[in-house]
Amino acid sequence: MKFNKGLSAALISSCLLAGCISTPETKYHWGQYEQLLHDMYMVPGEATPVIQIEKLSTDIQQAEALGKPVPPGVYAHLGLMYSIEGNNTAATNAFNTEKSLYPDSQTLIDGMLKRAEDFKKKL
Repeated sequence: MKFNKGLSAALISSCLLAGCISTPETKYHWGQYEQLLHDMYMVPGEATPVIQIEKLSTDIQQAEALGKPVPPGVYAHLGLMYSIEGNNTAATNAFNTEKSLYPDSQTLIDGMLKRAEDFKKKL
């Protein structure tokens, strides 16, 4: 088998250049959202609602500072955590923010709010 210097040089160059490529910009500021979701389900107890509220609030502030939106679901998740903590006013505000930023979520959020109201009536 004959050694092809041109092919070898091209392969080495492409490998070296691949290391110089930067990570593409994302549309959203994800912050710790994905890790929080993972921890909530995979490591119960480490991502308490209070911790999640703090981290999500920090992520939202960082996103605003960067001029980027948070991904869909962040405000809904924040609302859920507020609801678990019993802060219904903050929960409703977060849910309404999710609806205004992501109109496609309206059906889901409205359903969540209705179920919460129905639950309160049963108490």
